[in-house]
Formats: sequence, C-alpha cells, structure tokens
Amino acid sequence: MDISTRGRDRIRFFPGSASALKPRINDVPAQAEVTPERTLKFTPVDSDSTVAVSPVTSLPQCDTGGYLFLGMLDSKDLKTQIVVSFRGKESQTYSPSAISDLHDIDISDFFPSKSKVGFLVRGTKDLPGPPGHGKSPAGIAWSSYHDYIAEFNRNGSYKESIQLPVSYHISHFAIFPSGEFLVTGYDQINSTVRLLLLSSSGQISRTIDLPASRTPAAGDAPYGSVDAARTTTKLMSTFVFTPYNEDILVWRINSTDPILDVTSDGGVREVPLQMPSGFVFVDMVPSNDRWVGHFRIQNTVENSPFTSDTYSYFELRPQDASISSKLLIPGDIPQYLACESDGSYITYKLDKDKKLVLLKSD
Repeated sequence: MDISTRGRDRIRFFPGSASALKPRINDVPAQAEVTPERTLKFTPVDSDSTVAVSPVTSLPQCDTGGYLFLGMLDSKDLKTQIVVSFRGKESQTYSPSAISDLHDIDISDFFPSKSKVGFLVRGTKDLPGPPGHGKSPAGIAWSSYHDYIAEFNRNGSYKESIQLPVSYHISHFAIFPSGEFLVTGYDQINSTVRLLLLSSSGQISRTIDLPASRTPAAGDAPYGSVDAARTTTKLMSTFVFTPYNEDILVWRINSTDPILDVTSDGGVREVPLQMPSGFVFVDMVPSNDRWVGHFRIQNTVENSPFTSDTYSYFELRPQDASISSKLLIPGDIPQYLACESDGSYITYKLDKDKKLVLLKSD
C-alpha cells in the first residue's frame, strides 16, 4: 500500500477503498480588518533519542491529549504499515498485523482517541479456502466481507473488531473519548451520504443529515444510476473528522459548508465558517480548548508545499467560528501543526540521524 489523498490538500494514511481552558475570546470584532497575531515559539520536548522514524506515510495526527501519531512503514521490512504514537519519552506501536480475528483485510484509515486507537478495515471473519465462483482471490465468498473498526488499547494491544452496519459503505470514522463512533456512510439503498452515530458495539444510535446531502449530489443524473452512485461516493470522500475536546468536528474539503460540532450523545450544532479574507479552507487541527483552522491563500495550487507563503493557521472561536488570532510559525519550524493541547501546539522534525524530535510551543 502507498499513500493517497483525502482531498488534494490533506495526505492521509492507508488508501483503498488525530481540564479544558475557556475558549480564547479577543476583543477585536471578527469583521475587523486587523487580526491579532500570535507567534509560536517552539522548543524540543525531552524525548527518547533512540526512536528512529522510518518512511512516514501520513501527515501527523493527534489526539486531544497531546500525543502525536504517525503512519509509517515498519522499519524491519519497510513494507508493513504501522501507526506509532509519541509523547516525550513515551512511544507506542499499533500494528495491523495484530488484528487476529479478521482475514484478507484492507485498511483505509486510522483514528486516535484518548481511550483507544482504531483502524477502518474491510475484511472477513471467514478463513481462506479454495478458489471458486463468487469468491475472492483468497478463496472467501465476497458476500462475507464487511466493514469493521479494529480497536486497539492505548498500550498497543489488540482489543477486538466491531462490525459496522451492512447497509452502508463506510468511508471515514472517528472515535469519541467515551467510546462511541461517528462514521460517514453511503446508504446503498437510498444512494445518500449519511452521518451515523454508532454505539461502542457498532449499532446505529442516530442518523444525521449532512448539509451537502440536502440536495442531490448528482444533479440531474437518474436516481440509482451509475453516475449518481459515482458522484455520491466521491462526495462521501470529502468529509473529514477532527477531535475537539470531547466532541468531533465534521467538515468538508474545499467547501464553504458549515462545520458540524457533534457530541457523543448525538447533539449537533451547525456553525458557518467565517473565512479570513484572501484564504480558502483546508482543514482543522485537533484541539482540546479551541478551534484551529488551516487555510490556504487563494489562487495557489491545492497541493502546494506547506510554507508561510501558501498556508496559515487561525484560532477560531468555537461559539461562532469567527477569527480570534492568526498564528505565525518561525521559518525553521515545520509548517504543519499536528495538534493543540492546553494552549500549546505540537509538531515534529527529524534530526541529522533521522531520529524524531518532538516540538512544543510555549
């Protein structure tokens, strides 16, 4: 497997198929021409210098507790995809090879939460057998393949697989700190993208309408046609989840759709995004006490390198997504922030020996 993109601005892992302070309030009105600026000053975190980073296959992700997660290749064979978390001298590996109750698996995503780490898996509980009609190359009936979330404990041990609703094709998922799941699913019966709140056992607790699904994604294409299914499936791939405190933010790539703030009990708040002048929205950064938006300067190529000339971060007020301050990042620091935790920002760089150096802002 190689890396792919979830939208052209955000490289993600595995193709196929991251006590709260009060939100920062600035006295400058959101519509003011001058936005307050905050310069981030980073210092290395005292970390384990023996942790070498093998080829990285994803942009950094975080949980809201300040742990950095990287998708990378196993340094032993440079083929197996793994997820490694870091925080100071602590590191932990989550390996899909430990998923013992599923076979012939295809992994398309991972998500870290405070309580566990999950992989989105397409696979089967049936054992491989002889080839035949209606079977996969592994000799397993195609009808026995389903979507699962394979759960790992935070100590790296494999826990279990949770089967997801069979009437939906699942694209992305998130895990609430309390253990519930949020997934985007393509309703194969009604050809519609839905947001599903699932219990910790994978049962649907609530179906949530997405703003982009309130009008037909395929326009005039006939209902149930191949074109309608293709367009709706493409739409589904544009939704992304970002943890914020105990909630999950749902947003859409390259869109001005409102951001959905979803709670683990199914509460939903739609918040229109107030775009900073001259920018387009890229994504959100995991955070435990504020919203942090990543924006690209207009009229630049979508997959431009992360530099201060092309991208900027803004702190947003969670109440209404208005701009609170613009973040300035020194030139010698990587221009992609992994997360925010209690007012500090986390990212990383590699030293001359390709060892990981965690960086944390003051």
